Amino acid sequence: MSRDVVITGWGAWTGAGDDEATRAAWLEGRSSVRAFEKDLVGLPPGFGGWADIPFKELRGLPGGRDLRPGTLTAFTKLACAAVGRALKNVGVDDPAADDDAVADRRGVYLGSYTNFPEMKKHLALTHVMGDADAATEDRYSIDDAKIMAGMGGLRGFDFLKLMNNMPAAHTTIQANARGPANTYLGVSTAGLQAVGRAAEHVSDGLADQIIAGGTGPGTLEGLLLVHSSYGALPEAEGARGMIPGDAGACVVVESADTAAARGATAVARVTGYYDLFAAPRTARGGWADASPLVRLLRVVLDQAGWAPGDVDYIGATASGLPDLDSVEAAAYAEVFGPDLGGAALGVHTAVTGFTEAAHGTVGLMGAVQAMADGRVPPSPGLGVLPASAGAERTVRRAIVVSVAPEGHGAAIAIERT
Repeated sequence: MSRDVVITGWGAWTGAGDDEATRAAWLEGRSSVRAFEKDLVGLPPGFGGWADIPFKELRGLPGGRDLRPGTLTAFTKLACAAVGRALKNVGVDDPAADDDAVADRRGVYLGSYTNFPEMKKHLALTHVMGDADAATEDRYSIDDAKIMAGMGGLRGFDFLKLMNNMPAAHTTIQANARGPANTYLGVSTAGLQAVGRAAEHVSDGLADQIIAGGTGPGTLEGLLLVHSSYGALPEAEGARGMIPGDAGACVVVESADTAAARGATAVARVTGYYDLFAAPRTARGGWADASPLVRLLRVVLDQAGWAPGDVDYIGATASGLPDLDSVEAAAYAEVFGPDLGGAALGVHTAVTGFTEAAHGTVGLMGAVQAMADGRVPPSPGLGVLPASAGAERTVRRAIVVSVAPEGHGAAIAIERT
């Protein structure tokens, strides 16, 4: 079976707010990056696009009334916000009331880096096991024999809610989705990979509708520790580096005939998807040259049946890492030409920060929104590609890209319906 696959809606929550607030901030060129208001002593940087989600907002979203704060990590909370907003935006106001025939054909696919906790209890454990004096001197020291001394504040449930499939599990219940449910783990491309796989599986007839995307609270202490250890974070505002950001973002992917039968408006049709892995230049990431991304882009263009000049909008990753950004810019210049063939460049990193597995899906959401509202946000540029002002523009065809320092890449092509 092979069916046309369309995108009928989207939902998100970022440091700028929900998807509507995020779109407004992006069109205005307004950043949500600000100084942290929580205590992150010793964990640089002291700023990022951190998100506030009042729990009452979650409870008011479709399927949200049964959510309980004690069961949610930051990953799960952002995922529930994104899925709830997506359901609301496509008119599924009470998913629990849907017929079994509908629920049985609805799925949820979510990408995530992992499901780190907020580290209060868990950092307490490592602090008991560690040597604070050594840490202040940038030396790592830990004593495994002290582990039981640090376990006192942890309960069995603390470990249960950290299972990596919890964001997908919670949102599947929230959406009354009894079809396929999948968690895509690994690196920051996982969110766009979840969307690509959802499109393939709807096309194959595995489901009629899948809410797909990613969740990435990049300002969590655990992720800051990971990126800090790689030297990826900027030391000060305005410096180059991966500025952390929080986001959950998803799109509603469904078969064209299912969307038409329920009277939904299809905004875009999925015309191509591909992902790959190419060994990075070093263990800490970054491709040696643009060739893997060039190959990725050309495969997706071929699947869509487009020439490079047919593309109106390119949704870039723009992680903030100079080596990766320069490779990304070089690939676009090689495939589309030094002026991108006139295509608009969509870069949301300056607005949201780098939002881990949600980053690619926020970029995809922006492309679909541009198709819907006919507006292209201002772009700060990327590498050798210049900045541009926002403009009104008809966006018919778009390619959205997600690349990770670890050597993974994913790209999706969409066409306005």
